[in-house]
Amino acid sequence: MAEPVETTVVFGTAGHIDHGKTTLVKALSGVDCDRLVEEKKRGITIELGFAPLALPSGRIISIIDVPGHERFIRQMVAGAAGIDAVIFVVAADEGVMPQSREHLEILSLLGIKEGLVVLTKADMVDEEMLELAREDVKDLVRGTFLEGKPIIAVSAVTGLNLDILLKQIDAILENISPRDTKGPFFMPIDRSFPIAGFGTVVTGTVYKGKVSVGDAVDVLPLDKSSKVRSIQVHGKPVKQALAGQRSALNLPDVKSAELKRGDVACSKGLFKSTQCLDVKLMLLSSAQEPLRHWQEVHFHMGTSESMARVALLNDARITPGNEALAQVVLYEPVVALIGQRFVIRAYTPLRTIGGGEVLFPYDKKPKGKKARNELTVFLNKLTQAQSFDERIKAIIDCYGLLSLEDALTLIQQTSGQLESSLRLMAERSEVLLVESGDQPLVMSSAYFDTLKEDLYNILTKYHDENPHMSGMKALDLISALGLSLTKKQSQELMRLLASRGLIEIDGEMVRLPGASPKVSEDTLRDKEILLDYCNKRGFQFPTIEEAMSELKLDKVKLDRIINIARQNGELRLIGGEFLLSRNIEEKALEILRSLPEITIASLRDAANASRKYILPLLEDFDARGITRRVGDKRILLKKK
Repeated sequence: MAEPVETTVVFGTAGHIDHGKTTLVKALSGVDCDRLVEEKKRGITIELGFAPLALPSGRIISIIDVPGHERFIRQMVAGAAGIDAVIFVVAADEGVMPQSREHLEILSLLGIKEGLVVLTKADMVDEEMLELAREDVKDLVRGTFLEGKPIIAVSAVTGLNLDILLKQIDAILENISPRDTKGPFFMPIDRSFPIAGFGTVVTGTVYKGKVSVGDAVDVLPLDKSSKVRSIQVHGKPVKQALAGQRSALNLPDVKSAELKRGDVACSKGLFKSTQCLDVKLMLLSSAQEPLRHWQEVHFHMGTSESMARVALLNDARITPGNEALAQVVLYEPVVALIGQRFVIRAYTPLRTIGGGEVLFPYDKKPKGKKARNELTVFLNKLTQAQSFDERIKAIIDCYGLLSLEDALTLIQQTSGQLESSLRLMAERSEVLLVESGDQPLVMSSAYFDTLKEDLYNILTKYHDENPHMSGMKALDLISALGLSLTKKQSQELMRLLASRGLIEIDGEMVRLPGASPKVSEDTLRDKEILLDYCNKRGFQFPTIEEAMSELKLDKVKLDRIINIARQNGELRLIGGEFLLSRNIEEKALEILRSLPEITIASLRDAANASRKYILPLLEDFDARGITRRVGDKRILLKKK
């Protein structure tokens, strides 16, 4: 045999109870997967068992032994959901049995494409019985992914054909595409236990990505985080575990008692739990009745099981053998991968009736026919997407505008992968990127077209209603557009719009290109009167009410004058009520520069003003970054 080489391929057994799955695994690998006392006592597999299997080529695969009893279908699905190929077991002395059929249906629903059939206990039957079992199996697998696959008769007791079986398993590896090790790490947890002095160990099959010692991971939906202290693959310490490997992770910051099957260890910050999944659902031809809208079902995905209801989007029911777009509304939160397969079982009697694929994990129930139609269009785009970029575009088109942080979670990719795709898409004008430091935005081209139209309408109306103003405050425009952005994101969006010739930026103000204020001579004269009044008041800053009374101006007219002066930088409103002219502000700064120590008292004395006026002035300077408060003193940070 060649030098052993670890692979990232997982095989799983499947088949009816007591058809020899565990005995076969032990004969092939030397590992007894019945590890529980109760399993030994009852002679059946209750929990999942795992073993490394060395092949003639020297390659080592992982093998999962799953329960065959109908009462342990949950464990069977948990194991089968993480495999690349199946060793489908049928006992030669019994032939096809009820769980043989249900297991094959589950494997098909989970999207398994590779495998073979093993007729066990061949030493217990004659050639005629063996041939009848072979024909029975051929009838079972006709029309399934196992049709035409090898059917090998073996005996775990005598060793008959075990060498041939190993060679056939080896050959199947050539047909299996490697899993994605570049994407975010995702591992459903199927077992956890404490180790004194080390903390908690969790085990599972890595579905996607990779994890290294020292990486920070989230455990969801438990909502805990931990650093990976150590990793084992097939009982051997390794620095890194890859997609397709059976792995054990030491997570010291999570308590074993908190964990349950269905929790997921995953890349930190890239996933979140959900209770509403958008799915493509298929009802098995063997289902005894149609699936109705809002029907209650048992939902199995990864290692999780939950009660759920199926919400059909366009039909009142699905008939056996047909597919439909739907939502699965769960009673408990789960963590799901885009494209992850699932199985549903009837509430009663308990039997497998269908399954499908998660199209989008994070949604809510649509309200009204229009919302359902929009969701259907979105899900059809996801269903028809032929590439990663097409899926990204469908999600961004649905949301319109997203922060990169939100996009990473919704699209479930690492920042490097996503940013690379987005830049190529931006070059093709499919999306727009708004660079804003560590908070970039991504915008669909359709959303940008709508944004341009809304922008024009809002600014046109503003200019019509405020002809005297040089523009609209940028933050007011962002609010009017219905956007919830940080200050940095708002600034970068304005710069993008300006670079496209859609607006002009003048300090904190924006306007349509070519727009200019139309201010009458009377208004300009009143503005100069107001500024002169503020200058004469000096450090006894007037309030708006005082200015109205002293200058005999009505509020509408005074507000217009104040807005014009504030836009020009000639006037500020401080403390919510006081008017501060630019001339008086400059005098205050001159005084501050001359003071050996800046306090309220020192500025009050130097300006010959009361605390009533000096406190709001210094607070305004603090807010603008001109001064910084340190205890009862201020430090002058910049010169005007």
